[in-house]
Amino acid sequence: MRTVAIFRRELRLYDNPLLQEAEQGEFIPVFFLDEYNQQEHGDNLRALFFHALRQLQRGIEATGGRLYVVPLEQQERFFDVARPDEVRFCEDVEPHSRERDGQLKKLLEHKGIRYRVLRDSLLSPIPDSTYPSFTQFYKRHFTQHVQPERAIPMPTSLRTPALDVPTVDIPDVDTEPARSWYATEEEVQAKWQHFVANTLPRYGSLRNLPSVQGVSRMSPYIRCGMISLRQMLRDAWGVSEQFVKELAWRDFYSHLLYHYPETVNMELRPEWRGFPWRHDEEQFERWAKGETGVPLVDAGMRQLLCEGWMHNRTRMVVASYLTKNLLIDWRWGERWFYLHLVDADLAQNVGNWQWAAGCGADALPYFRIFNPVLQAQKFDPKGEYIRQYVPELREASDEQLSNLETLHHAVPDYPPPMVSPEEGRQRFLQVAREFFGESVQGRLPLERE
Repeated sequence: MRTVAIFRRELRLYDNPLLQEAEQGEFIPVFFLDEYNQQEHGDNLRALFFHALRQLQRGIEATGGRLYVVPLEQQERFFDVARPDEVRFCEDVEPHSRERDGQLKKLLEHKGIRYRVLRDSLLSPIPDSTYPSFTQFYKRHFTQHVQPERAIPMPTSLRTPALDVPTVDIPDVDTEPARSWYATEEEVQAKWQHFVANTLPRYGSLRNLPSVQGVSRMSPYIRCGMISLRQMLRDAWGVSEQFVKELAWRDFYSHLLYHYPETVNMELRPEWRGFPWRHDEEQFERWAKGETGVPLVDAGMRQLLCEGWMHNRTRMVVASYLTKNLLIDWRWGERWFYLHLVDADLAQNVGNWQWAAGCGADALPYFRIFNPVLQAQKFDPKGEYIRQYVPELREASDEQLSNLETLHHAVPDYPPPMVSPEEGRQRFLQVAREFFGESVQGRLPLERE
């Protein structure tokens, strides 16, 4: 039996469905280098991804096997030389990936090669149709199909035949933000186990506090497949339902992208299409650089530039400020995030940005607008997160951080806000009122975020 396993986003040895029963017969691991992804992805993600690919390559070599890295355009020749009995690969919901897999299936069927499509980046099967809300998805689909599964052992010995096929070197991409995330598979496991032992039981109460180590910081490793979602589910099951729900949100957004691939560039909710978003390049540039004059927003954007990552609570705040307070197109923010995040994932990025803008699934109603000052008071009450990433404000008092009208005068090096939260809120409500043709009177929340 000769098996070819195509690796894409599953760059690990432990608990990997591609490696199930890999020690039986000849096993040929291959990675096809896709130029489309090279052009589409940002350098932070590419740097971590290719670091992970090198780690996988070394791990496979340690078992006696070999990972072939082949240009995608040489895929047919590879199969002609390898002549496998079976090809296995994992499903992917992204539009380009589905197109690529469709072509792969046609090629394998034409050559009479059996193939198996496995699941790894999703915990639950893709339903025939989507659910209108996350709550319904979680109760009626996720919990009905997902249970802890036994781990797939790491192979200790692989037999990979020598093949005369064209190969290329793994691209050498390196960025300063990505370096702090570089890790071996063993180090990723150690990071995860430390979180499980010390933080997971308190995840529900700590996850919204950006100044503490209250989240797993596993999203970059999930994106590259350096850790198994099944393992994370096993460890969180019965310990933190909130963490299990976060894993379910990943499936929810992935399933939405599968059924609505047009949402990469278009609002999911039809009533939002054509909304008069602003396209102010100067204000967008200030937002992107973390120079808005709003401390929590600037801290988040500077963390992104520095680390290629941002705390989830702050991601919601900066997205709300761009779309609601500045009225700037969510697509601009989504693309900026995608090109800078070390954990950039299309389904999650699009889903979360549309949620914040109000035009996606289970989204905030248009009149619910985060107030970044109140968000800072609630989730960063001592200003630790703000002072860590905005050095101009390290000497500012907590009272000064909470008063945007006087903050600039107290700290001249820090700019005044481009738009105050209340000014931006009122402007957005007026534009939305005119666009949707309805009054928000009587529908405003009693207490703003």
